[in-house]
Amino acid sequence: MASFFKPPRFLMRERGSPRTTIPESRQVTCYRCAKSLTVSGYAESASCPHCGGNLRLLPIEITKGHWGTSIMTTESVLVHPQAKVIANLVIASHNIRIEGAIQSMCICGGTATLAATGELKGGIRAAQIIIEPGASIEGSIVEAPSIALGTVDVEAATRARPGTGPASQIEFKPAHTKIDNHPLPDHPIPTYSAHPPRLRVVH
Repeated sequence: MASFFKPPRFLMRERGSPRTTIPESRQVTCYRCAKSLTVSGYAESASCPHCGGNLRLLPIEITKGHWGTSIMTTESVLVHPQAKVIANLVIASHNIRIEGAIQSMCICGGTATLAATGELKGGIRAAQIIIEPGASIEGSIVEAPSIALGTVDVEAATRARPGTGPASQIEFKPAHTKIDNHPLPDHPIPTYSAHPPRLRVVH
C-alpha cells in the first residue's frame, strides 16, 4: 500500500544533520592531585588512579543559583549573569567564568575570568586571571599564576567556612630571582633570570 505522508521539513533537516561524535576516551586532569588520567568519552564521573579521589567529569553551568555544597569538575564552570552562588569552594581543572555573583574560594587550572557583570566575594587562585572593567571584587586572595590545583586539600577546603581553610592560605616563599641592572642612563631595567614575578593581592 502506497503512503502519501510527507514528513515536516524540520524532521527532514533533523534526519539529515550529522550526529555528534563522542570519542571513545578522553584525557582529563584531576582537580585533587593535578595529574592526568584517561576516562571514557561517555563517563560523567570517575575515580582517580593516582589519589583515589572521586571526580566529576562534566562542565557545569549555573543559570539561577547555588547554595551550600562545593562545586567541583575536571572541566569548566560558568556562572551566568542572573545566577548567585554561595559555596565553600569552586574548583575546576579547566576554566572558571563568573558573569553573576559568587561568594566562594575559586581555584582553577586554566583561566579565571571575572566579567564586567561579575561580583566576587572570596578569592581566586588560577593559572591566569582576567578581570574585565566594571567587575566587583571583595575578597582576600587573588593569585596568578597559582599552583593551588593539586596542592590544596580539597576535602578540608570543602568543609571550611568561606575565606578560611587550606584553599585560602598561601605559602609565601622568597623569590629565587637575580636582578641585574643594566647601565642605562636614568632607567635601569631589571631582568629576572628565574621565574617571572607573581601577582598577589591580599586585603
